[in-house]
Amino acid sequence: MKPLLKWAGGKARLAPEICEAFAGPCSGTYLEPFAGAAAVALFRLQRGDIGDAVLTDVNHKLIAVHAAVRDHVDDVLEELAAMPYDDWKERYYQVRAAYNDGPFKGPAHAARFIWLNRAGFNGLYRENKRGEHNVPVGRYTRVSIPDESHFRKVSELLRGVHLSADDFRTALTRAGKGDQVYCDPPYVPLSATANFTAYCKAPFGLPEQIALAEAARDAASRGAQVVLSNHDTPLVRDRIYRLDRGFRFHSTPEVSRAISRKGDSRVAVSEVIAAIGPIAA
Repeated sequence: MKPLLKWAGGKARLAPEICEAFAGPCSGTYLEPFAGAAAVALFRLQRGDIGDAVLTDVNHKLIAVHAAVRDHVDDVLEELAAMPYDDWKERYYQVRAAYNDGPFKGPAHAARFIWLNRAGFNGLYRENKRGEHNVPVGRYTRVSIPDESHFRKVSELLRGVHLSADDFRTALTRAGKGDQVYCDPPYVPLSATANFTAYCKAPFGLPEQIALAEAARDAASRGAQVVLSNHDTPLVRDRIYRLDRGFRFHSTPEVSRAISRKGDSRVAVSEVIAAIGPIAA
């Protein structure tokens, strides 16, 4: 099941490989502290690998979108139908201004968020230091929105899933024996010019990367299985997900990604899927 949103570093294509890093289906609660577009969660929910699930993200505006799709999909679809499509480029900044005015909850908010995600440049979500969405208009010929049946399938999969706007520390303290956790944080940059930390107004630098690794170790010590993704760099392997700290490397897939502001400048970059915790359920 593909997510409804385009997302920087989204894991729709890698979801099967990420799932292989877990020791089978989840017997406890499945947690994602960096929910994003929820590609891995939707894949596992559709496959029946998880029952109880908790999806969290520090971006409360994003969590509100998932909640609206889960609880009010008819209203979200109605609001989306009223968005501009013929003259969308001329009205893009009008919609963006309305989005930034809030409120940041409910079907209207979800519709604006999804529309901007599909109409904005390169499918990015970015905020300035004031927490305002500041992605410019995209270069597409039209705005492509998933069809109604797609929305309804995602809504059905999300029913019963707990959603909350928390940081990774709060989310990982909930993990214990039998639980599984997938962490897809903002990645360590490949270069000084490739850093992307404007997903929300709070930064995610090296101290946060190390704190996440330590929180994953703590969860694993309580019996949780934790899988993490990141760029495959010496910093990640030798300092963040260290073998002598209990981490193991499941795989190193190559993915095609834009690493510059030009959406058509895509190259293959290596990622690492790391794991820590029990290797058997």
